[in-house]
Amino acid sequence: MNAEIDEDPMFTGDAVGGWLQLPSSAVAEVMGGVGFDSVCIDTQHGLIGDDAVLGMLQALTATGTRSLVRVPGHGAEAIGRALDRGADGVIVPLVDTAEQAAAVAGACRYPPQGGHRSFGPLRPSWLGREPLTPGRCVVMIETRAAVENLESILAVEGLDAVFIGPSDLALAYDMPLTAQNADGPRSDEYADLIRTITGACAAAGMPVGIYCDSPAHARRFRELGCTFTMGPGEHAILRQAATAMLEQARGD
Repeated sequence: MNAEIDEDPMFTGDAVGGWLQLPSSAVAEVMGGVGFDSVCIDTQHGLIGDDAVLGMLQALTATGTRSLVRVPGHGAEAIGRALDRGADGVIVPLVDTAEQAAAVAGACRYPPQGGHRSFGPLRPSWLGREPLTPGRCVVMIETRAAVENLESILAVEGLDAVFIGPSDLALAYDMPLTAQNADGPRSDEYADLIRTITGACAAAGMPVGIYCDSPAHARRFRELGCTFTMGPGEHAILRQAATAMLEQARGD
């Protein structure tokens, strides 16, 4: 973990982040104006293509909101493109080993810092940022292999936070997705699994976050040791609000 950002407000102090999966700079601007500690642009599972990322990052910058991009995979190319477009950091999915985590961390840093990122910070340069500033590096823990290798992953130099993929984690341990709910089947077993991860992160001094489908999930996972929460996606918020408004308008 980078010592200078131990208390990064994106990752600590019960931070709450927003989540974007629709390709719209206007929606990014709306979400950025809400007051989230950070907002993630999801290019793994969202509908956001490469060409939409720049405008969405510009919208978040205009609101003063810190930005993360969840990249599709481990590739250094996608990580570099997100950071060159001005993202403050990346969230990298399906990191199972310390070797993979080290490669990801290296893709966020330039050679003088022990990394292998190619120099070309296009947008950061015109925003006046220090050109060699490392991108925030967040790796996802969402498989059995990742949990088994967690101690060695947490020892990797250059990681800034861990992010739990709650649904993939449930599936990996043959639990129903509803185990994430406090009253769901096998919820106690699921809670113990989350505590295993958050406990190891706390011992290593590593911030740990998780994606949340609802405010109830955010409260539950905070109680289980998560230092930051993110989500739900804007499409889920929109659908829920529109459904409620329709029901109220019809008087059903």
